[in-house]
Amino acid sequence: MIEGRFFDARTSAPHPAQVDIGADGVLRLVSAADMRQVALASVRISDRIADIPRRFEFEDGATFETAHNDAVDAALDAVGRGGFARRLVRWERLWTVALASLAAVVVISFLFVKFGVPALANVGAHVMPPSVDAKIGSEGLELLDRTMLRPSKLPEARQAEIRSRFEHMAESVNDGHEYRLEFRRGGKIGANAFALPSGIIVMTDELVKLAHHDEEIDAVLAHEVGHVRGRHALRILLQNAGVAALAVAVLGDVGSASSLAAAVPVILVQAKHSRDFEREADAYAREWLRAEGLPETAFDDMLCRLAKEDDDLTYLSTHPPVGERANCRK
Repeated sequence: MIEGRFFDARTSAPHPAQVDIGADGVLRLVSAADMRQVALASVRISDRIADIPRRFEFEDGATFETAHNDAVDAALDAVGRGGFARRLVRWERLWTVALASLAAVVVISFLFVKFGVPALANVGAHVMPPSVDAKIGSEGLELLDRTMLRPSKLPEARQAEIRSRFEHMAESVNDGHEYRLEFRRGGKIGANAFALPSGIIVMTDELVKLAHHDEEIDAVLAHEVGHVRGRHALRILLQNAGVAALAVAVLGDVGSASSLAAAVPVILVQAKHSRDFEREADAYAREWLRAEGLPETAFDDMLCRLAKEDDDLTYLSTHPPVGERANCRK
């Protein structure tokens, strides 16, 4: 017999009770408040978690509670219902099993971040319609205009010259995106250019002024078009979402003290794959320059000049070393 307390669902007062689980699959309960015989299959018995009291929940809302977990396990084992649960509890108490499980979680998580997340993000990005990119791009530009960028002061005639060259470039790209060139003052981000998923390319006044000739601007724009064609921005968003979901699964509430630890893999995967995406965009820019009969040195010279201008170490953290990407002439 298993000793415990019975709650009849009509009052909050507990009643001393005993439960017997018979080999015939019948559960028998005896207490001063009630006596019942019911099929064991109709009773919901809580799983064992360490030494937390077990609950037997009857169909009419009544419950039986007991702290005699070993007796419950033995009774369930006898009728063939507790074998795996009992082994699981025993495994939980073995530090070797706990360490092995932790190691397995770390290895699986690492492999998922390194290979699984990028692969899934790549598939997801290429099955999403360009309309998704368009929405992200338009809203992204509005946010940047409110926070980081300022209206361009570049003369309209100069903007028109560069736009004309960009439109020629965009004519050869048939990937479902509507390419558009926008000029802004960069302020703190200085000489820069970046691509939004929709096909909007933003170029700062400072970058235009840094260029020695228009072919260098063309090279930068081709690089940004390479990002759009590869749907790199969307893939990074999907990768970060995948890593964040993994962090929630492994660490629990990332809004608590674990949030800093949860952010680490997101930062690492973004930095690593940003480097891969930069190399892809570099390759596209060089291919476009060759197709147009323009010298690849236009890209090399501009990239090297940008690296000298940039004092922000975050640039170096998310891009491959300039020496790997360009031939910088002294």
